[in-house]
Amino acid sequence: MPLQDRTCVVTVTYGERTHLLAEVLRAAFRCGAACAVVVDNGTPHSAQEALASLRDEFGADALHVVRLAENEGSAGGFHAGLAYAARLHDMRFVWVLDDDNVPDEDALSVLLDRWKRLGADERNAMMSFRVDKRQYRKVLDRKTLHWVEPDAFFDFNLAHLWNGGKRKAAIREGCFELGVAAYGGFWFARSWLDRIALPPQRYHLYFDDYAFSQQIPAAGGHIWLCPESRLRDIDESWRANRKAIHPWLDPKTEERRVFCTIRNRLWLEQSQAASPILHRLNMALYLLVKVIAPNLGTVLTRPGSASAFLRRFRLIRRAFRAGLS
Repeated sequence: MPLQDRTCVVTVTYGERTHLLAEVLRAAFRCGAACAVVVDNGTPHSAQEALASLRDEFGADALHVVRLAENEGSAGGFHAGLAYAARLHDMRFVWVLDDDNVPDEDALSVLLDRWKRLGADERNAMMSFRVDKRQYRKVLDRKTLHWVEPDAFFDFNLAHLWNGGKRKAAIREGCFELGVAAYGGFWFARSWLDRIALPPQRYHLYFDDYAFSQQIPAAGGHIWLCPESRLRDIDESWRANRKAIHPWLDPKTEERRVFCTIRNRLWLEQSQAASPILHRLNMALYLLVKVIAPNLGTVLTRPGSASAFLRRFRLIRRAFRAGLS
């Protein structure tokens, strides 16, 4: 990449995932990334040794490792990584990737090309396309805006019956407008880190990326989903089994994942609710229509599932209370 287009990758790894991270870094550097900041989110000693080997492979100038003593979740990890990237004033752009997002070889050059077609304006941020993300496939199929809609609960909004439904997304140069972006594939000018807050560490897991990214449209910028800049996920999401049972009710789903998902979404939505009554109604209907009704038969027909079902609902109730407090 020319000096004026230098991009720094920021990613976070944890546990024993350096074999995934290695694929991501090699692909990112093949794309033309100038350097990478890897946050070691409290990994074990064996993973630290693997990270040292990767640093030897790419060079200390290209691979910067930020070590956290314990796992601080995605919020703490990306907070630390983006804070480090903010100090790299020789980098013009930041490309945030999860440690299992492998970009196509032209993924970065396509982002840069579309950004220039959109006017080479640093107010514009771009988003690579992850085919595993249902919300981004919906944007392309329905051409609707992906955002945190006021009064909706997880995009469920009874008001769509009378207000014309979801807002349409603006489309320019083959790119689709977004109101929020996940970490994986989010590309923006480093100068934004001088103007907006870093991810909120109290979120720990989930929706800290939305809380961070929604500041760009709020400050007069734009986020554009670029379908031709593609990422491939090489590790299956915990939500992938949702056709069998809703992940909130699946006993295989870690309790903290369920708790943080609900609590943090409510933190995000509460700040934007125009009608608290409508928001509460949407919450109740979502639980009934999306969670309880489609899954009740599955849960109750499993051996010993009734007690597990009740325990999980107590967890969901605690998460709602925490999010609404």
